[in-house]
Amino acid sequence: MVEISSSSSSLNTRDPFERLVLRYRDEPSPVLKVELALMRLLDTRGCDALAQDLREMAKPWEVYTAVSSIKDILPEDPGLYMFVWRPPFEFDLDSGSSRPGSISQVLYVGQAGATAQNPSGNTLRGRFREYTRYLDASPEGIWQDDVAARRASVLSRCLSLRPLEYWCAVVPNRTQIALLEDRLIKLLNPPANLNRGPRLRAQPPVPAFSRNTSDRRS
Repeated sequence: MVEISSSSSSLNTRDPFERLVLRYRDEPSPVLKVELALMRLLDTRGCDALAQDLREMAKPWEVYTAVSSIKDILPEDPGLYMFVWRPPFEFDLDSGSSRPGSISQVLYVGQAGATAQNPSGNTLRGRFREYTRYLDASPEGIWQDDVAARRASVLSRCLSLRPLEYWCAVVPNRTQIALLEDRLIKLLNPPANLNRGPRLRAQPPVPAFSRNTSDRRS
């Protein structure tokens, strides 16, 4: 029997994403800008109303690992979809808790089949296939600071994150899809939905220290 050192073996079996994480681990961390639409998230009745509409108008959400190989098993139906990033960190919860210990971030919300137009992309399966070019691309762009604020650039960065999930829900009535999508985007404000989120009130910058000597107290 030929023995191989564990350090050499483990390095050779790492996937490209993990190797990039190790390569950049001592560099300044890249940042994913996330802005929460607080007024909508604080609106309990509004959140409950959207959840109820989703239960009544859409079928239960299906969750898949977002890899190219699932493109042939997704529903050939209209509906809603989301790309969800679930970092590997988990909290150890009490055994009696039914809540998950993991955290997640919705990166993108989209729809398929709100109209009968665009035959190639009017199903959840067809829409996913359009994103495989981002899923299969090199994830090195995550560590680039000069990412342009364009849809393709932002999607390329967000959809390179791992582990990534593809959530989809079939909505039988096409006329309900667009409004449900719009409400989800305004509630969650996903970072990759450029120019589709809610209007957020910008706060003017406040200097940390004042140079006005009249404000000083003796």
